[in-house]
Amino acid sequence: MMLRRSPALVWNEAAFLAALEAAVTALGEHAPSLNALNVFPVAAGDTGTNLLLTTRAALRAAHSAAGEGLPAVTEAAAQAALRAAHGNSGVILSQVYRAFAEVSRERTVLDVFSFSEALTRADTLARRALLHPVEGTMITVLRAVAETAADFQKTQGTLTDLLLAVRSAATAAVARTPELLSVLRERGVVDSGALGLAVIFDAWAALTGGKKELQPLPVLSKPVAQRNEPTTGYCFNALLSCDGTPRERIAVELARYGESIEIIHHGDLLRVHLHTTAPDTVHEILRRVGQVRSISIDSLSGDFPEVPPTEARQALLVVLSTAPGIVTLAHRLGVYGIATNRKTRSASSLASRLAQLPVERIIVLPSSKTDADRVQRAARLLPQCLTVLPVQSLAAQLVALSLLDPERELDETLPDIQATLARLSTVDVVAPRSGTGKAANALGRATHLPAAAVHALSSLDPEDAELCTIVIGEAVDRIEPVRQAIAERWPHLQVELFWGHQTAPLLSIALE
Repeated sequence: MMLRRSPALVWNEAAFLAALEAAVTALGEHAPSLNALNVFPVAAGDTGTNLLLTTRAALRAAHSAAGEGLPAVTEAAAQAALRAAHGNSGVILSQVYRAFAEVSRERTVLDVFSFSEALTRADTLARRALLHPVEGTMITVLRAVAETAADFQKTQGTLTDLLLAVRSAATAAVARTPELLSVLRERGVVDSGALGLAVIFDAWAALTGGKKELQPLPVLSKPVAQRNEPTTGYCFNALLSCDGTPRERIAVELARYGESIEIIHHGDLLRVHLHTTAPDTVHEILRRVGQVRSISIDSLSGDFPEVPPTEARQALLVVLSTAPGIVTLAHRLGVYGIATNRKTRSASSLASRLAQLPVERIIVLPSSKTDADRVQRAARLLPQCLTVLPVQSLAAQLVALSLLDPERELDETLPDIQATLARLSTVDVVAPRSGTGKAANALGRATHLPAAAVHALSSLDPEDAELCTIVIGEAVDRIEPVRQAIAERWPHLQVELFWGHQTAPLLSIALE
């Protein structure tokens, strides 16, 4: 008997897009607690961020392919996830999206059987990507989910029933992770990546009816207790155009200089991740393998990724932002990000930092008029040519940053950025002036935040816009009511969410 095409029975293109949106929202809300739980393989405190940014990239690419059918949308999502994947968790998650793309080829919908096939394929791809798979992590959840899906095909259940069963299997697998990994047991936590996967499956189960079962854990005021020895080394992430060198040969050579190695070969692309104390040596090895298209190196100590580039280049984009989330995104895109809210920076101190950059031209992307004015004063002290882009809000800054492609030269994308900024309209939702941090927190949690967002958007003529970008502040605990309020008032608007974690404003909004 043919399955009826209802959301409970099949996933079509629209349902897949909705699933990615639900995953982004859920991961955005859970990211701080997932970061705090992160202890394996090292306590880098970035698992939630990695999962969120990987899924966000998948969603953005999927939206760009909307209308072309399920195969095109899933393939776009998988390609973008591979390019954006960062850390162990991001690379493994990219293989989940790759599995859906492979199974969706030549299909207009995913029914319960093909959906089960995708989950089984995800388990296979994730384990294949790891040089040394370790149980008690994300792969444990994927195996449990795959086994549940295989058994489910023997029943007469619907896709809704399968998603509920998958959620239960994922949650139970997360609870078992301390039994399988001693470091988790010693520190009294579950694996953060495994929990992140369960958060995604929980959001997908809630799409077809019911509520999400997993709520964000309170973020600990102190990090999870660490071992006495310091964490050293670097998280090395690279994307290459490969010359055909076998994956096994690359893995053997990299194993001499690192661990937690993941290598994924798709088409002419090679995604490499490892933890190493010799990033320069690893970089040189990969140069011999193929053309390095993008690279990102983070300290495993969990330090904030404010690392200036050392390789000489003609032009460099510098992001000055009050949003830690935007600074992290900038770093992942190969941009020099400076968090201006960490401490007050004078024009002279800023000039001192910029003068050391090995570049001829500096293009600055500020997040406020204050930052822009400070840069203009610093420019008088710099030997390099400096240009300040006309940006005075976090949302506009994010829109500009999202147009960057680490695989292209800055001068190639700069005209697109400038043209987009020229047609943007922006507005911020702020806490009452009479309030303190408590007032901001109260407004962020209150039911009238959606009304405040709708009121702010009304001032921007949203009827003629297509995309609404929202940068979310740290005092906002739930953003879904805001998204729903906007969708009810302006159903034509595509809403893109980003967790900036800035202290103010509560929401920064841009329309284009």
